[in-house]
Amino acid sequence: MPTIKIKLALGLASVASLSVILGTVAPASADATSSGVTFWSGAFAGQPVTYADPSADCTTLPFTVHSEFNNTGKSIQVYKTTDCTGQALTFPATDIHSFTGFDGRSFRATS
Repeated sequence: MPTIKIKLALGLASVASLSVILGTVAPASADATSSGVTFWSGAFAGQPVTYADPSADCTTLPFTVHSEFNNTGKSIQVYKTTDCTGQALTFPATDIHSFTGFDGRSFRATS
């Protein structure tokens, strides 16, 4: 019986360590000191595009995006359409997120 408790304790410690490591990892191509919003065609992989100062005007993305690193003080909305209408996902300032089940085609800053 003691070996089960030891294995459980080691397993929980491993999960906790992995959570700390993954919680501090940023995408390799995202520079944490630069500002702007970066989008990728995949989950922090594939083709990237960066906008240094996103505006409240609708911006059509050059390709379908599936992740973002919002290193600004503004929230952003990512839309399925190219004209910022219809269904959107909202991401707060200083957010990093992947959304592989959602095809983003345009975005705008909301605050």
